[in-house]
Amino acid sequence: MILVAFGTRPEIIKLFPVINQLTVQNLPFKTLFSGQQLDLYEDVRELIPTPDFSFADMFAGNAKHNSLGESFIKISKASERFFSEDHFDLVIVQGDTTTAWALAQMAFYNGIKVAHIEAGLRTFDLENPYPEELNRTLITQVADINLAPTKQAYDNLLKCGAKNIHLVGNTIVDAVNYFRDRLHLISGNSNKVLVTLHRRENHVIMDHLFDELQAVAIRNPQLQFIFPIHPNPNVIKHKARISSENIQIIPPMGYPELLKLMSQVAFIISDSGGIQEEATCFNKKVIVAREKTERPEVIECGLGVLAGQNIGGFIEWARMSPPLLEKSPYGDGNAAEKIVHIIADFNDS
Repeated sequence: MILVAFGTRPEIIKLFPVINQLTVQNLPFKTLFSGQQLDLYEDVRELIPTPDFSFADMFAGNAKHNSLGESFIKISKASERFFSEDHFDLVIVQGDTTTAWALAQMAFYNGIKVAHIEAGLRTFDLENPYPEELNRTLITQVADINLAPTKQAYDNLLKCGAKNIHLVGNTIVDAVNYFRDRLHLISGNSNKVLVTLHRRENHVIMDHLFDELQAVAIRNPQLQFIFPIHPNPNVIKHKARISSENIQIIPPMGYPELLKLMSQVAFIISDSGGIQEEATCFNKKVIVAREKTERPEVIECGLGVLAGQNIGGFIEWARMSPPLLEKSPYGDGNAAEKIVHIIADFNDS
């Protein structure tokens, strides 16, 4: 039996194509929701079947206030009990979250094989992104199947001695294509700019980023900035710093709605990893409000620029016509199918 584990909005977005393929290929599996991002789960819960197992009760009422250590301990303890009661042959984890590392580690301790989707991303700097760079590096050490989204990620895995490496693409392209077909999304242009800011390593400079956004909006009154704000208290507390009439702060958006907006904007300002990938699917430029990125492909293809705190210094660059990509550097949209075939062959061996 296969277990698909997730706990955050990005994990669900990137795993729902895999869950769909497991169903299509008739492989027996169960799903587990750790509850790590209970406050954002509602935005994406319709993408997946109701989880078979959940640790969400541990986070009810105080999920926003758990430290990294508290979240890790809660998920690890629950996973240890869970694996002692239910038997699985393989646990699938995605990315670099606390959920992914805690489940991978507890699976390893209990003699269960681990498949890591989106393996091999690296900045080689444990502070950027924090703590994700550590989490994904640790998962590599215990993973029995490493599923790399890009050639660079594949090469990173080779260099660190990872085993059973496969280049499959990123399931984010599968997810975007799924909704592109159903919502008939066509990439257009407008005066709108999508903004997302939430990275943990940016919390200490979030006040500066909000001030920079405010200044950019004042200097560019012709642009309309749409800012779905993250519910993390370290982000929300800076909301009052925004007063410009052309910045619209809204609650977090459902995934289809976010993709629809992304397809329409002139460009994007973000510190999100997933949005760097999604931007390439719509051929949109993205000003990356980070010092480093583990997704260098967006920079190399000409759609991204690392801006750090200097968002305003790249507005003119962002407004220039983007290079026209034949396809996203993150894959062809068939990653989930490839992943499930690899997992099926592994289980049969």
